[in-house]
Amino acid sequence: MKFSSILKDPSDRKKYFAIFSLQVAHDLPNALTSTMAPTLFIKQFGMPLEYLGLFFLPFVVTAFKWTWAPVVDNVGSDQFGRRKSWLLPLTFCVAAAYIAIGLVEPGLETLYFIISLLIVKQVFYSTQEIAADAYVIENLKASERGFGSSVVWIGKEFGQVIGFAGLLFVADQYGWRQAFFLAAALFIAFNTPALLRKEPARKAVKESQRANVFSFFKSGLNWRIISIVFVVAFTVQMPVTIIGPFLGDKGLTLSEIGVVLGIAASLGAIISLAIASAVISRIGPKRLAIAMVFIAPFAAPGFLWAASQESVTPQIVVLLILWATICTAPIRMAVYAARIGWTSKNQVGTDMTIQQSVWFLGYVFSGVFSGILAANVGWTAFFIVNIVLVTAALLYFIRFHDPIETAVNAMRADTVDPE
Repeated sequence: MKFSSILKDPSDRKKYFAIFSLQVAHDLPNALTSTMAPTLFIKQFGMPLEYLGLFFLPFVVTAFKWTWAPVVDNVGSDQFGRRKSWLLPLTFCVAAAYIAIGLVEPGLETLYFIISLLIVKQVFYSTQEIAADAYVIENLKASERGFGSSVVWIGKEFGQVIGFAGLLFVADQYGWRQAFFLAAALFIAFNTPALLRKEPARKAVKESQRANVFSFFKSGLNWRIISIVFVVAFTVQMPVTIIGPFLGDKGLTLSEIGVVLGIAASLGAIISLAIASAVISRIGPKRLAIAMVFIAPFAAPGFLWAASQESVTPQIVVLLILWATICTAPIRMAVYAARIGWTSKNQVGTDMTIQQSVWFLGYVFSGVFSGILAANVGWTAFFIVNIVLVTAALLYFIRFHDPIETAVNAMRADTVDPE
């Protein structure tokens, strides 16, 4: 499909805007819950650094959301919209949770209560995310998956920019309560376009074909798919997990690291993904991945140089991260574009949620491995090992892309894409 013809139809423009807006909604609050809140408790209230892990307890919910994903797939009103049946109430549940958190005065005496509210919020948030992922996939025809995946990732990056440059500014200037209240309002606002659109008709599913987790794990094909998801997440997330300690070692302050990562990384991703979106709609995920085998290594020289320096300036770091992100961001988009075509029609939400949980698992293992690797071999060797592993992961994806596509198409021969 030609890039110029993708947005010709007004209904397509509304569809892609709804998909884009959903991704913004799901990424913009992260700056508050994973960056602002723990930093505030450590710096202002003297919370011991050992307690930092408390703020990551809510993410355990995300790792296990696949266990209730079949309920989201199987339950809902076809008349109102199977996905909107979940998106609508959970949008307001998530917003209410943010408001509740904002109403609690932060301090060491309320720390555990706030963590409990964050866990409750994450249950609502993760369940809503299951429906949102399914909504995206079911609204994309096979020919639209490349461009659709670029819309998803650009939306995620815009959400990060709004979160870091907007919500953190509000938190710093106006306070805890106002930041969480604004997060609630923005979450509702960015979910609204999807709630206003009519969902595509859903093909009737036999009782024996209703979504369940066991049918996913019975398939050898699905094990191959999640192995690809894991190795790509594990390798491409290595620099992400270690970049903070690396920049701190090179003399940057916490605030400087926050500005650099919040702006440079997101801006680089938006530039890169905007370019890649025009390419992937023409050449497809596999060929984009082949191109990335040759492009991604160009991200390494800047970090190898920085690793050899005693210190680096924030201005130099901005350029390094901007360039590195431009060179590597399309990898995620290429794999995501393939993944959304590798889900079962009768349990889209379940399949995608399991894939997302495996991606999260790869991220966790990446963080553990990166710390051990950097501590034992040094920064220079770390970045060399990383780019070798990224290349290997890309080659693994490329090797099995076509066999998986063939097998998936054979199993879905009697289904139709949404109109």
